[in-house]
Amino acid sequence: MSRILLAPASALLVLALGAAHAATPQQPYERGADEAVQEAFWAVGGGELKLRVNDDFLELFGIRARLPAPAPGQDAEDHEFAVFAVSPAESLHFNAPEGGFDRFVGGGLRIEGGFALDLAGRGTLDQRGLTLRAGTANPMQLELVGADGTAWFYLNHLMYKMVEDYRWFYVRSADLRASKALADRIGRPELADAYVGEVKMLLDVVARPAGFDAAALRCPAPNFHGLPLPGGGGSYRADVLMEVYTMAFTRCRRGDTQANGCNVVGDDGQVVFTPSSTLRNSNRDDTADVPWYQKFTVSPYNYPYPGNDQHPYLIWNMFRLNDGQLEQIGASGVKHAFLTINTGCAPGACTGSGHILGRNCGDVYGTGNNDSNSSLGPRHELVPATGEWGRCRSIYDVNCDGVQNSSGNTNYDQRLIVRESQMRVPGAQFFTESWYIVQDDVDIYNTMAFRPISPSASGSGWTTGSQGAFTLGPVINHWVNPAANPTRNVEIATPEGHVRVAVAFKDLGACGAETGLSGNCWRYDYVVNNFDFSRVVYGNPPNHVPPNLEVVSNKGFDRFSIPVAQAGVHVPAGHFADLDIQAGNDWTVSQDAGNLTWSAPVGNELNWGTLYRFSFVTNVAPDPGHTRNVALGVAGPGEPAALTTGIMVPNVSAVLDLIFAHDFEGPAVDRRP
Repeated sequence: MSRILLAPASALLVLALGAAHAATPQQPYERGADEAVQEAFWAVGGGELKLRVNDDFLELFGIRARLPAPAPGQDAEDHEFAVFAVSPAESLHFNAPEGGFDRFVGGGLRIEGGFALDLAGRGTLDQRGLTLRAGTANPMQLELVGADGTAWFYLNHLMYKMVEDYRWFYVRSADLRASKALADRIGRPELADAYVGEVKMLLDVVARPAGFDAAALRCPAPNFHGLPLPGGGGSYRADVLMEVYTMAFTRCRRGDTQANGCNVVGDDGQVVFTPSSTLRNSNRDDTADVPWYQKFTVSPYNYPYPGNDQHPYLIWNMFRLNDGQLEQIGASGVKHAFLTINTGCAPGACTGSGHILGRNCGDVYGTGNNDSNSSLGPRHELVPATGEWGRCRSIYDVNCDGVQNSSGNTNYDQRLIVRESQMRVPGAQFFTESWYIVQDDVDIYNTMAFRPISPSASGSGWTTGSQGAFTLGPVINHWVNPAANPTRNVEIATPEGHVRVAVAFKDLGACGAETGLSGNCWRYDYVVNNFDFSRVVYGNPPNHVPPNLEVVSNKGFDRFSIPVAQAGVHVPAGHFADLDIQAGNDWTVSQDAGNLTWSAPVGNELNWGTLYRFSFVTNVAPDPGHTRNVALGVAGPGEPAALTTGIMVPNVSAVLDLIFAHDFEGPAVDRRP
C-alpha cells in the first residue's frame, strides 16, 4: 500500500509540557492557557482486528455472543481471538508528535464481517458492518459502531506501539467495554462501562507527517539500572511508581456444579476480580530506564540483561478486616507485561519503541490484558526479590526449548478468586492491593497500593461497590501503622526479600471458662506479610542462570514461633487464617520451651505476595515496650534457616512482678524469664 506524507496541520510549536499536564492512558494532554503542543497527524487504514469476548460475564446479563471461530495457525498468545479484516478504504486519524501517540482526532475504520449478540428474549443485535471511530466523549477511546449508527461498545486502556520503523500501528491490547446504549437495550444499567472483552489490532500507517524521521527517535544507549551517572557520584536507579488502579468483577461460577454464575444460596461460588492499573517511572536525575521485553523476545542490549526477555509483572490481592483481624482472602497469579505505551514522558526520554519505560513515562494495564489466559502465570515461576522469570519449564515453555507453547490456562486459572462465603460477613471491611514487580526496583513499597472496596451480590454475580481512596504501600501498614507503632509493625529486609510482621490486640474482658485462664483476657493477632522473600532452588546447569532460567521452587516460610514464656495461653478455634476455606491445610500449633509455634503442611507455605494470621488468647496485658524475637522458619535448603525480628510479645515479667509483690513475704527470688 502506498503511503502519503502529510504536513502537520499547524507549525510545530516547541513548548515543553510540564508533568502537571502530562498525558495519561485515559486522558490526553491537558492544555494550559499559555500552552501549545506539536500537532503531527497520522492516519491508519487496512489491516486486521482480533476480538475475544468475556462470555462468562456476558451470560450473566443474558447475552450470548456469536463470533467466528478463532482463526487457526495464530500465535499462542492469540489462539482465543476471532480475526476480522479492516477495510483499507477508510482511515482513522490520530495525533502523534515525534511518533508518540497523543489522541485520536477523527476518521473511522470499517470492519469486514462481524458477529451477533443474542439478547435472551430481547431479540438479536446484528453486529455486521461495524465501524471503529474516534471516541466522541474521550479522544483516548474508540467506539465500535453498528450499522444502525449506535455505539454498542467502546475501547479504552489501549496499549499500543509503532512497529517496523513506524510502518504499522499495533494495538497489543485494549479493553472492550459495553456502552450505555447496550445496557439500556437490555434494561441492565449496571452493564454500562463493564469490561466485556479484549481487542488487538495491527493497522497499516497510510499517512504520517512530512519529514518524520524514525531513525532520529531511536535510543542507542538507555540509562539502565546500575550504569554510572555522568560525572560519577552514583549510578542510575530503577524506581517505578504505582499511579492508580481500579478493581472490577470479572466472572463467577458456582462452587457446587461449576456452572456459570453464582450468588445462589448454598453454592459458595468462586468470584473473580481483575484490576486495571497504571504506573509511571520516576523523574529524577538518577532515574533508570526500565527494560520491557515480552516473553520469548530478545533485548538488543548486552547490559543489563543480555539476550533476556525481562519485563515487569503485576499481582493483586484481596483482604478482609473483621473484628480487628486482618486476613487475606484472594490472590492472583502473575501478569506478564509485554510493552509500555510511554505517555507523558520527560523531554528526551528513552522509550525504545515501546520496550523501554523512559524517565517519567506512564503505562497502563487494562482489565482485558490482566484477564488474558496468554499473559498470566503462576507466582512460583518468579524470583520476586530480583524480578527474574524462570521461563524454562514454565507453563509457557514446558520442555525448556525456548519455543512458546499455549499456557493451558482457563478463565479461572491464575485469577484472584474469592469464595462468596468469604465476602458474606456482616460488618467486615474489604481491601484490594495491586503490586508491580520490577527488576532492580529500589523501593518495592511505592510500586504497591491498596483501596477499600464494598463487595456485594448483584443479580447472578457480584460488584466491587464503591472503591475508596488509593493509598501507596501495603494494607498491613493500614492495619497497624508502623510509624505510630514501631514495636508492633516491623520489617525484615534481606537480600532474599522483604517481610513485615505486625501485631494487634483486642481486650476480651473477663476470661471465658473455655480459656482455662482467670482475670482479664486479650486476644493477640500476629500477621506475617511475605512481600518478596523466597528461598529459590534453581535448575541444573545450564538452566541455573538467565536467559534459560529454571526456577524449581521459590518457597517462603513453613514455621512461625512466638515467645510467650510462662504466660497462660489459650489457642482458640480460628487461630490461623490463610487464603482459602480449606481446614485440611491449616497450620498446626504447638507449645513448648516457652514458645508458641505454628507449622505448615507441605504445600501451604507462606510464600511471597501472601499474608497469614496467627492468633492466641492470654491474660497478659499488651505492653508495646516489651519486645522479643519472633522466628520465621525458611522453607527449603540453605542459610539462614530462620529469620528473626523483635516485636511486641506478652510481658510475663510484669505479671510476675505483681505476683511477687503481693504473694510473697521477705526477700523475693527473681524467677522472671
